[in-house]
Amino acid sequence: MIETLQGLMSDYGAIAVAIGCLLEGETAILLGVFAVHRGMFPLEAVVIAAVVGTIIGDNVCFHIGRRMGRPALDRRPGWQPKIARVERLLERHGAPVMIGFRFLYGLRYVTPFLLGSLGISPLRFFCFATLGTLIWVGTITFVGVHLAGAVDVALNHIQEIEKVLVAVVLVGGAIAFGYYRMRRNTTS
Repeated sequence: MIETLQGLMSDYGAIAVAIGCLLEGETAILLGVFAVHRGMFPLEAVVIAAVVGTIIGDNVCFHIGRRMGRPALDRRPGWQPKIARVERLLERHGAPVMIGFRFLYGLRYVTPFLLGSLGISPLRFFCFATLGTLIWVGTITFVGVHLAGAVDVALNHIQEIEKVLVAVVLVGGAIAFGYYRMRRNTTS
């Protein structure tokens, strides 16, 4: 699976990150950062692709909600608990929810749809969602850059540990085989 994801990144690069951010953002950004760490393309390409893909995805959901309205939400019983939660958050916090909904796992696709159905101004949504996207992409990218370095260090340690484990298994096997042969010869 990792080879397939690396292949997608090397073949499609930033476009894969942008499309990934339309579907599942953190994973796409983190894979993009790992590709950057491997020298496949520049970090700026990941950031720009993530911002563009996320803004497009959020605005598509917003405009679908704006066009379809509340009846479309009411026809989705599985969304009702999430809708109720977003509505409570909006009542209490308003603009910060419109800025930070990308950080609310499980609510990031319902929120723009709901905001569109509530009649929020498209320009207001665009401005708040773009600000939130910049903060979110910056945060995930920052974490990814540091995580990529840590993963490389861990993999290097694992490779060293594997060598030691192979040596221990070989020596242990040789000792066990020698002991078995010695016991076999003494009992015969």
